[in-house]
Amino acid sequence: MTEKDAVNRAATLGLSVWVTQAIAVGRKSRIIDLHCVGFASINLPLVEAETWEEAFYLLSEIIE
Repeated sequence: MTEKDAVNRAATLGLSVWVTQAIAVGRKSRIIDLHCVGFASINLPLVEAETWEEAFYLLSEIIE
């Protein structure tokens, strides 16, 4: 799923999408992109995942 697809899909639900970076700490620390779906205007993600597909799957679990 492209970012444009994610934006359109979120908009139909009245939500926003954005990408933020986080540092995964462990034996091999690394920076990862987290794809967020939620309310960007108040910086409130409902779900965070490493891909848009996973984020929308997690969101569907919340909605059901």
